[in-house]
Amino acid sequence: MFSFIYKVLIIAVTIAFLGSWGIIKQQRKEQELIDKLYNKASKKIIKALKSNDSLSDKQIEVILKNIKASLFWSKSQIKVTNVNTLKKELLKKMIDKDMISTRINKGKVVYCLNKN
Repeated sequence: MFSFIYKVLIIAVTIAFLGSWGIIKQQRKEQELIDKLYNKASKKIIKALKSNDSLSDKQIEVILKNIKASLFWSKSQIKVTNVNTLKKELLKKMIDKDMISTRINKGKVVYCLNKN
């Protein structure tokens, strides 16, 4: 009798845990998608900066144009629709993290990879 009650309690606790974990993951999905998009975009910019000495705003816009991000456990996707907004926020974050720096080249602002 006690064995049966114990098993039912274990199953109930497991179901409650998995249900609450799913709800929390669902609530955080949007932020995880945005973070994944920023990470993917910054990796693309760093890769381009490794092959080129510097990148202009226009070159960065071309790189960021059709980036998509998705989570493996969800069908939801996020895609860049406004390249300028993403570019400004991403470059600001990358400069704050000291990943890239700016310099003036022929009167235009260009972005360079920091040598760490």
